[in-house]
Amino acid sequence: MKKKEYKKLKEKEKLDLKTFKDKNEGVNLKTFLIITGCVIAFVFLVFLFTKIKTGEWNLFTRNNNVTYVANAQTTKILCGGILNRKDSEYFVLAYEMKEDNASLYDSILSRYNLGKSIIPLYKVDLSNSRNNLCKDNNSNITNDISTLKLSIPTLIKVKDGRIIENYHDYDTIKNVLFSYVD
Repeated sequence: MKKKEYKKLKEKEKLDLKTFKDKNEGVNLKTFLIITGCVIAFVFLVFLFTKIKTGEWNLFTRNNNVTYVANAQTTKILCGGILNRKDSEYFVLAYEMKEDNASLYDSILSRYNLGKSIIPLYKVDLSNSRNNLCKDNNSNITNDISTLKLSIPTLIKVKDGRIIENYHDYDTIKNVLFSYVD
């Protein structure tokens, strides 16, 4: 009789163990789903708060009008595109934009853009490796783009695809551009 009791006890232990494992797996899955849901809700709330705080979503007014101000800007071009712009007359300012004195030229450009200038202004970054072909210490201002060499800085006035004027000094460049500003 002891063997039968021992066998029944073993079967009961196996059944209890199986029931415990089934319940434990259910609890683990339930816990995992709850934690995952909480993490997703937290990320969503942070995203929502960020959108509202930065003003991208304005939930408290009916109108979400976004207005963009159009500013006249200078356009960055490569050295090879100096003579082939669609405008009949324009300026090209060539300087190294990564140098310390680049802020001087940027301030000139911003003031030029604030004025009611009718002549477009393009800029060439001579610190860009793609423009190394036309960068040289000695200027060679020609209408042939393959032999064109620009020193730092250079302001070129182009009319009908031909260079008509060029300037190489900061003060001269500033005076020429400011003469077109109101």
